[in-house]
Amino acid sequence: MSLVAFLNQNGYTQIPLSKNGVGHFQTKGSLNGRPISVLIDTGASSTVFNFNLAREMNLPMTKLSMFGGGAGAAKLEIHQIQDARFVVGNVAPQIRALLAIDLTHVNQAGALKGLLPIDAVLGADALETHAAVIDYGSSSLYLKI
Repeated sequence: MSLVAFLNQNGYTQIPLSKNGVGHFQTKGSLNGRPISVLIDTGASSTVFNFNLAREMNLPMTKLSMFGGGAGAAKLEIHQIQDARFVVGNVAPQIRALLAIDLTHVNQAGALKGLLPIDAVLGADALETHAAVIDYGSSSLYLKI
């Protein structure tokens, strides 16, 4: 039995991935129906959205007392987005909270390498909850529903 057949028989949904110019997987998603670019990051503990996008979309947010970091930034304000719907592929992943941080540093570094901006990072919170499988052979993310 192939991996794809096994995953399909066991409640997984396939989400196609593409590699960006430096080899990281990305996919398409939406936030409140607006198309967004989503980076798959197994090293990110939480799924986060670009603060500037959330502000542009006028999403209600609450600033949290904690700070986040990673990918070259040490102390980033974290905001919790209220009442928004996130979909990646055809799946609305279960995550603890919709969080927004300033991803300017990530997008600036990517621009130096000719990459298009990302709007969200799909992190370990969603990947663990959905027992994610990343299949490099088919460039697919499988999430158990």
